[in-house]
Amino acid sequence: MEMTIQLGRTVKGQEEIFNLGHTLRPRYRQLLFDIGNGISFGELCSRHPKCVELESMVNELLQSGFIQTLRNMASAPAARPAPQVAPIAAPVQPTGSLTEAHAFVLEFMAALVGTKSPAYKQMSEVKDIAGFKALLPLCRKVIAAVASPHQAAEMEAGAAQRLGV
Repeated sequence: MEMTIQLGRTVKGQEEIFNLGHTLRPRYRQLLFDIGNGISFGELCSRHPKCVELESMVNELLQSGFIQTLRNMASAPAARPAPQVAPIAAPVQPTGSLTEAHAFVLEFMAALVGTKSPAYKQMSEVKDIAGFKALLPLCRKVIAAVASPHQAAEMEAGAAQRLGV
């Protein structure tokens, strides 16, 4: 396998991480967790230098549909991370709209942590700006833990921009 090939979780992989009915053995779950929403095979190898069967394990996860190569993500839009669906660098006029910020955070979380996450469910029930602002740090922590701190910061910055803060 090429060291530069980019791997990411599929919807099935997300469900394996976030649902209680685990089907994978612990070593495979650890790889699935490490892969997250984007990592090169080379970086994965550097995280697991003593794992001699890493390539075969990654191939099994690919064949089982838990992960995919990122260049194939166009064929599976539901598994695409939110920053690739709607780049955060795109200029957004601050409108001060709670509705817009709320929808943005929910879409971002659905793509990265899934809709079954307790944080997603709490955020979907938010009705006012105070509740939204109180829950945003929790959502950032969840995204940082599951995806990456960079994506968490992008989500928080995008929400703040949409709120006009």
